[in-house]
Amino acid sequence: MIDTATVYRNEAMIGNSLKKIFEQNLVPGLTRQDIFITSKLAPKDQGYDACYKAVLESIKNLQVDYIDLYLIHWPGTARLKLPDPKNATNRMESWHALEELYHARKLRAIGVSNYTLPHLTQLVERPRRNHHSFDNNHAHDASSSDPSSSPGQTQTQSYPHGARTMAIPHVHQFEMHPRLFQRDLVDYCQAHRIQVQAYSSLGEGRLIVRSKLIGEKRASLDIMADLIQKYFSAPMQGIVEGADTTIKDEEDMGLDAFPVVAADEDPAEYAHKAARILLRWGLQHGAVVIPKSSQPARVRSNIDLFSFEIEPSDMSALDAYSIEGERTRYCWDSTEVC
Repeated sequence: MIDTATVYRNEAMIGNSLKKIFEQNLVPGLTRQDIFITSKLAPKDQGYDACYKAVLESIKNLQVDYIDLYLIHWPGTARLKLPDPKNATNRMESWHALEELYHARKLRAIGVSNYTLPHLTQLVERPRRNHHSFDNNHAHDASSSDPSSSPGQTQTQSYPHGARTMAIPHVHQFEMHPRLFQRDLVDYCQAHRIQVQAYSSLGEGRLIVRSKLIGEKRASLDIMADLIQKYFSAPMQGIVEGADTTIKDEEDMGLDAFPVVAADEDPAEYAHKAARILLRWGLQHGAVVIPKSSQPARVRSNIDLFSFEIEPSDMSALDAYSIEGERTRYCWDSTEVC
């Protein structure tokens, strides 16, 4: 799986790497169908025409014929104030563009990211559009991925704006961990068959170190040491002797700067075990978890989430850290976006 976005500014690099891998057969037998690519719309590209062109540009940069999953990255529009009603209008028009590209098979699945429950209900429960209220000035040739062609021009093989069945998001990607467990949002997604995809499952690494506070934000969970002892009484599986166990990427928080853990628990070992518990917690709530790591040993450890199951009482104890009014966000907060 490759998770990228326009704002990450690495789509072209990914595209060049994939082209090299395929052309030189660097991974024998690997095909495009073996790779799941996710990308996301930048806030500056909200609105029907801008969104449509941005998707085609991403396809061009990634050097692929389609993108497996494409998300609206943020419910707001760049340079608009958060309460501006145009935010709601623009993201709805962006969604209409994604629907067209989905029906044209340029996008195999579409979804949203960082939406609050009101944002999501506005999208899912919107009135059905009058399919005849849009003229062909909005028709697009989705059979071509050339972003230089104006999306406002009518083409011979076109998909008129508004002329297709409306789609409910396939995926909603948002921050989810025990200090930010939005049960109402998760329940709504499940009720409407929207797959929850959790990011920052480790709280940007803050939840897997034994420090009460990092900066001004709550960090470690005081129950974690007991859970580690309960579920990992044996030595950690998947860590190769002599491997570099330095915490990197999301977990690379500079462990030397934090209080030292108990003498019998190595900080890196503690972090690995805590990460597995947090990822398993997300899975048991029905979420797809997408931790990142550049270390093969960490990748193997993150994959090994099915050798244990967190008991219901412990799930409830972890859920209890997300208290209304005291939730901790480590990433984007869209609650004030109209």
